Amino acid sequence: MILSTLFHRASPAPASEAQGFDPVPRPQAEPQPANPVPQFYAEEHLYMPRSVPPHAGGVPAIVGNLMDAPGSEARAALVRSMLHALDFDWLGYGTVAYMRGHWWPLSFFTAYANPEWTRRYFAHNYCGVDLRQQGVPASSLPLAWDVARLEALAAEISDELSEERQRFLDDLYASGIRSGLLFRLASPTHVNQHTVISLLSRRPGSDWISDSVIGQGLILGLGVHEYVSRHTRIVGAPGAGRIEISATQQDILQQLLQGRSDKEIANRLDLSSHTVDYHMRQLRRRFAARNRVQLVNAVQQGDSDFGVLSEN
Repeated sequence: MILSTLFHRASPAPASEAQGFDPVPRPQAEPQPANPVPQFYAEEHLYMPRSVPPHAGGVPAIVGNLMDAPGSEARAALVRSMLHALDFDWLGYGTVAYMRGHWWPLSFFTAYANPEWTRRYFAHNYCGVDLRQQGVPASSLPLAWDVARLEALAAEISDELSEERQRFLDDLYASGIRSGLLFRLASPTHVNQHTVISLLSRRPGSDWISDSVIGQGLILGLGVHEYVSRHTRIVGAPGAGRIEISATQQDILQQLLQGRSDKEIANRLDLSSHTVDYHMRQLRRRFAARNRVQLVNAVQQGDSDFGVLSEN
């Protein structure tokens, strides 16, 4: 069975201008972006919780290899080699939220991405006119696409966003991208949030993206997702106030973001219930949250940065 889908039309919306990348020049007459700026993060924002053994519970081979790699350069080389074996060149990994009828970018992991395309994509707010995003099925099945198919679809649409949609296609070409595979994973804790994984290739057309390539691409993308989600340290927007917390509180937050109860957190981190309760109260105070839900939202939305103060 071919694991791809037809594109579907949807009403696009503007996305936000990226921080951390030099903006691409744009006409002065265009309106300013309305969507939130995604939080960019890289290898230095990933960390291994001290209290959990690296291979606790067993992990897939790709995840284990990434965890065992001696450093960020070795991990990047490993991912590139797996991508090239499938004829892909880059891997984009980010989170989006569906709010008020539109997809809004929340965060983006830059380590394995095409830097030129990343810069252009967020500087020009392409999330709202990205025909690939609008074609991904709700079932999380992957979408195999190529630029020629996107051009054919864009030619059928005539509206006030046609010019920006054409620029989106032009920038795909300018970034050396011709085809790819894209899929979304629903958040286990937030009904309106998804992780988006995109494998990009210089190779034209999409006939080469066979069921075998799709299957292996899914395994690679899910392996990177498991590795990154295990070790992501949430970062805040540039200029935001920095919230200093201890290493123990980092570990507790990481467990909290995975949807675990206080009792489960205590068991996993070998802490007493009293200790977890104390740190949870401290975290709520520092993030100005009244309850667990507000605390999770404050961290996931990147309201503040946090770092290690001590080993307590």
